[in-house]
Amino acid sequence: MTVREILLINNVRCFLMFRSSYFARFYYPVFTLLYLDYGLTLSQFAMLNVVWAATIVIAEVPSGAFADTLGRKKLVVLSSLVMFIEIAMIAFVPTGNATLVFYVFLVNRVLSGLAMALASGADEALAYDTLKEQGKEDAWPHVLQLQLRISATVGIIVTLLGAAMYDVNFMAALYGFLGWDQPQSTQDIMRTPVYATLFVALVAIYSAFSMKEEPKTSPKTHHSTNSTLASLKLTLNTGKWVLSTPIVLFILLYYSLFEHTSRMFLTMNSQYYLAIHIPIIYFGLIGAGISVLQILLAGQSRKLAERCEPRVFLVGMGLLTIATYYLISLGWPILGLLPALALIFLTMTMNIFISYHLNRNTESHNRATVLSFKGLMFNIGYGTIGMLYAYYYKLLSKNYSEQEIEQHTAFLDSLSAFTYYFAALFILVSVFFIIRNNKEAIFR
Repeated sequence: MTVREILLINNVRCFLMFRSSYFARFYYPVFTLLYLDYGLTLSQFAMLNVVWAATIVIAEVPSGAFADTLGRKKLVVLSSLVMFIEIAMIAFVPTGNATLVFYVFLVNRVLSGLAMALASGADEALAYDTLKEQGKEDAWPHVLQLQLRISATVGIIVTLLGAAMYDVNFMAALYGFLGWDQPQSTQDIMRTPVYATLFVALVAIYSAFSMKEEPKTSPKTHHSTNSTLASLKLTLNTGKWVLSTPIVLFILLYYSLFEHTSRMFLTMNSQYYLAIHIPIIYFGLIGAGISVLQILLAGQSRKLAERCEPRVFLVGMGLLTIATYYLISLGWPILGLLPALALIFLTMTMNIFISYHLNRNTESHNRATVLSFKGLMFNIGYGTIGMLYAYYYKLLSKNYSEQEIEQHTAFLDSLSAFTYYFAALFILVSVFFIIRNNKEAIFR
């Protein structure tokens, strides 16, 4: 299926537009630094991300069930609107009161988690089912490959501009050229990438409203009470089905393990870059380079996911990921960027593998709910590792002087925990897999 043929399908085109704009966050290259410049502490940053994950855990599966009963488009539209509101909150919050800032960010994290939960599964289910209705579901890996390339292309622009917007020297030169008062510190310009993200959020809203879905005609959808009961029933039934379907259960377990561990590290990548002596102005170039690699390697990721025998794929990915975390923990100056890039490629490949096999083994009527279970399991893991890491870093940092902490020595030493954490869980899940596979072949 050609790119032109893919883009001619309305829901697939809108899905691609929604995903690429929804995650086009100009502040991502400096995510941790942004929170700290607003006046939050590192421990508050970690706990706010736990709140974000906990919100998704609570809302993820019910939202998927509502998508399957009330309609996927409604939830995607609502998600885009909530996203706009949560970004607007931090774009305009005054920074004079530290307590107010914290509570505004707390509400922001709740709304952000809710927005993620509402969209999770619904947009993907809309696009996949549109392909299935046309007998073109085998083209889904190609859609995912195209989505990666579009998102990566957008990411090049977003990361370059986002990092530049946060560099005082660059912005001072730009302001001087425009005849404006030049900024003196990051506090003077820290809202700029947030404003840019708010503008791009309008594109996500447009793409959400442009999606098409046949109205639900089941009598259950005529009354909100019946719809709620139907959604809850579907959630419970889908949960039982996931637990009793080994291939789906293990796809979700491996997905959660790979994704939540890598996401925790990548959330702190700006801190990691500083620790390995990379200046802020280069963060955008790194992000752009990552996007270029994703564009170039998306095809290889798809081929691996489609053609590699699943058990060989999972073992290989697990061993490579353990080795990657170990290399990251060494904290090589500048060269430490290489294993961080490898982790991104491994995560991208794993995501294509998971989506390909999960959609193949899920029926249309509960697809959004199953995909919401995928998000649920990830966020349970993400919330857990967030709390564990925050607690571990707090204990570890007591053994370091303030100067060593400022020089990121404690942070770099804490990264070895990722190797042990991932290796232990990978072995645990794999042993469970072997036991179940001996009773019944999981990947046939």
